[in-house]
Amino acid sequence: MKDILIDKARGCLIGGAAGDALGYAVEFSSLNSIITKYGKSGISNFTLDSTGIARFSDDTQMTLFTAEGLLSAYAEEHDPSPEIILKHIEEAYLAWFATQTAFQLPLPTSWLSHVRDLWARRAPGNTCLTALSALQNGKPVHNDSKGCGSVMRIAPIGIYYGAHSEQCIINLCGKVAADTALITHRHDLSTLSSVFVALVIFECMRTHLIERLTFRSIISRALNKTLEIVKDSKDTEKFVAIIQKSLDLANSSLTDCDAIAKLGEGWVAEETVAIAIFCVMRHIRDFEGCIVASVNHDGDSDSTGAVAGNIIGAILGYTGIPEKYRTNLELHDLILSVADDLVGASTETQMLERYASHHPYGIEESLKFISGMKFTPENITELGEDDIFVFGSNLAGNHAGGAARIARQKFGAIQGQGVGLQGQSYAIPTMQGGVETIKPYVDDFIEFASNCDQNTFYVTRIGCGIAGFKDEEIAPLFKDALKLYNVRLPESFVRILLNSSF
Repeated sequence: MKDILIDKARGCLIGGAAGDALGYAVEFSSLNSIITKYGKSGISNFTLDSTGIARFSDDTQMTLFTAEGLLSAYAEEHDPSPEIILKHIEEAYLAWFATQTAFQLPLPTSWLSHVRDLWARRAPGNTCLTALSALQNGKPVHNDSKGCGSVMRIAPIGIYYGAHSEQCIINLCGKVAADTALITHRHDLSTLSSVFVALVIFECMRTHLIERLTFRSIISRALNKTLEIVKDSKDTEKFVAIIQKSLDLANSSLTDCDAIAKLGEGWVAEETVAIAIFCVMRHIRDFEGCIVASVNHDGDSDSTGAVAGNIIGAILGYTGIPEKYRTNLELHDLILSVADDLVGASTETQMLERYASHHPYGIEESLKFISGMKFTPENITELGEDDIFVFGSNLAGNHAGGAARIARQKFGAIQGQGVGLQGQSYAIPTMQGGVETIKPYVDDFIEFASNCDQNTFYVTRIGCGIAGFKDEEIAPLFKDALKLYNVRLPESFVRILLNSSF
């Protein structure tokens, strides 16, 4: 039985990450534009970055931090109260919030923050960011958001309680899921959706072979229990109706795309859940069919892909996921480790090191943390398709020497254009005065790069050549760039920035 639980837990988390990564490439794209780019069947294979990795979004990041918070609570106490569990999950989300907004240094209380790849900013939801900012500043969270940012991260709760049924009961699973959703989203439909998905995964973890009739029974039980836990909601009828609609559409003759269009676009929690349930029911024994259907539509493709992937992964297990959705998936091995932790398959030493120990750090620890960071190479002669060469220029755009000449000769810099994006290069003026005159252009670049997370920006030692400035003068201008995963800085800049922070 333990092997089955491990396989299901791994399938749930890897399945969610795979659906997320598949959908992340087309998030914000219309169905028509997806078909135009990928063909009439839509996207069905990972889109890899310049390093050959399929990136996932904030959905999987927050899923991993949900697991960290939950497991930290049980590492502290054998039988923690819901209040203690909530406290730990809040702390884990604040650690994730730091990875999206803060100076890139690992946090003493979060082992996941020591995984540098999790500092990538992958279109995090505004509701999550705003709510966690309020929590960080000791303010109450006020919103009426039913966005899908609560439900896309909830899977670890269903996994954990489904695998530890001898220690806890389904009501606790639902209670923790409800509390977790309310950390950031205060609308009842968000709470209903999150509890329901956690309970569906709970049931899938505990059921060996799941066909359509079995899954329909799981849906029914999870729905009834959800309504017991989230009592007296004015949105109960609306939620029940959309779940029933998803089941009816799964049995209809409509195509996947036409049926999903009747359920919505997935930007809000109940639509995300309905689309996921439809895709799982229709493709109950076909992982690829399920996640491909779940991302090829107008709307929030990564979140619908993530939730559908979580559920179908818990049904089919890791061994039921095609190899092409495991190979090249970002942080694949880390995700497997977290799945094993959730079902108790890791050693006690591993669990204590990850979830019960603090991780103090100083300058040496920080330098070790960035040792895996990809710095800007000293001599760049070619770029990947999505790479951008960032060079120091003059306002006249006379790209005659140094990095500017390379930018003009190789990467599309335009003679006479001294500022901004041009081809596969980005110009930052450095020869118009003192350091204070360079800062506004660097700030503009950082803002630009933060909105282009599919690109990787290679910043050269701007201003440190012909312009005559020292690294120590220019590096501080890029402090905020350290929190951007898609910006590579010269190693000399990073070391200066880290040393100045202590």
